[in-house]
Amino acid sequence: MNSASAPQLQLQAFDSAPRVTPMRRRAMILIALGEFVDGYDLISIAGALLILHTKFALTPSMTGLLGAAAFFGAAAGLLVAGAAADRIGRRVVFVHIFWLFAALSLISAFVTDYTQLLVVRVLLGIAIGADIATSMTFLGEISPRRSRGGWTGAVPQIAWTFGALSSLAVALALYATLGDEAWRWIFGLGAIPPVIILLGRRTLPESPRWLIAQGRNAEAAAAMRAFGVDAPDVPPVAAAAAPTGSYLDIFRAPYTRQASLAIIIVGLTPLCGAPASVVGPYVLRYVGLMGPTAALKGGMLIWVGGLIGSILAFLTIDRIGRLVSSAISLWGCAICMGVLVLSIDKPVLFVAVYTIYGVLIWFGASSFWALPTELLPTNLRARAQGIGNGLARTMVGLTTWIVPTGIAAIGFAGTFLALGFCAVLLGAFALTGLRFEPKGRDLDELSRPAAVSPALE
Repeated sequence: MNSASAPQLQLQAFDSAPRVTPMRRRAMILIALGEFVDGYDLISIAGALLILHTKFALTPSMTGLLGAAAFFGAAAGLLVAGAAADRIGRRVVFVHIFWLFAALSLISAFVTDYTQLLVVRVLLGIAIGADIATSMTFLGEISPRRSRGGWTGAVPQIAWTFGALSSLAVALALYATLGDEAWRWIFGLGAIPPVIILLGRRTLPESPRWLIAQGRNAEAAAAMRAFGVDAPDVPPVAAAAAPTGSYLDIFRAPYTRQASLAIIIVGLTPLCGAPASVVGPYVLRYVGLMGPTAALKGGMLIWVGGLIGSILAFLTIDRIGRLVSSAISLWGCAICMGVLVLSIDKPVLFVAVYTIYGVLIWFGASSFWALPTELLPTNLRARAQGIGNGLARTMVGLTTWIVPTGIAAIGFAGTFLALGFCAVLLGAFALTGLRFEPKGRDLDELSRPAAVSPALE
């Protein structure tokens, strides 16, 4: 065995370890819990908007922009941190960014006007995006091959939906006791989870796969042992041999097709999903004509549906595959959007279908979330995550603005039918890439140029 092949054999042993050790499981859970913070902070605005709509005299356009601000910030954070994580490593970003999370959550509780809150939400979004680009790449790189889809796609979404549910539950409880001042506490309490998670993340090592890509083989072996996987030391490779990359390299041959597949699915699906998540309570309030408390409860049901969808994905994604699951999700969402248009005057049916909509979109999100991590090589992986999820956050932001503005301009039916048509097209597009299906394949195989599923050769 020569020194050139030894690192790859190390990674193969790491990917195919017969069991998930407690240390490895702990690391994956700590990383996935970052999405709890993401879900809480991003959805806290959904509950707060029901109060701020009156307190700050928000127009539909202002409401949409405030709801979208953190998502636009996240897009910027994803792009900046994606490049940084490929150059300097994953750990340095995903550990320290949580201090910024906590600080901005506290600051948002003390703003006094719309403009201040808008600025803080953008900054909070930047912090969220920076964590996603690095921590989700790291999670994909340390997850075992046989269950990588569940750990990298579904578990973060389960954490996300718990965060969203917690946010709406907190909003409901605080609104009942504090009335119009509840929004400050909704935001301020978001500072607690980041500090708790930070204390655990500080004990995690760097990604072994990234270390090997830098020629730091001894450190990679030590990192694998920290995860409870035996790995012998191998000779180092000169740092100059470590591959470099840029954002443009993602779209250049030989990665053009697989990168486009991952980024388009991840990036554009929020056009179909955001109406079930961020603006769900808003739609229930101002389209379903529910009171604030009823709208929050309805929003919680949507997130219960999201939790169910994420759990279903965890149980099935590594058997069904990412791309077929994505198509099922998108076409199901299109059907739900059509039924919602027909049930505006039937509140019970409206909420029930909205809940099913939540099941379907989060089943899909759990399926395609990891595609940029899985289909690109180590030196481009965080950048691909940055572009894919950066585009996704931009689309969430746009959709958060589009939905209330569209409802005011062309009506609920026109807005939802247009977005449902997008879901039909994206579902069909997902099936055009079946030869790149990641299930059961290791990351090095997947990230080779024009990787083709053996089953489809």
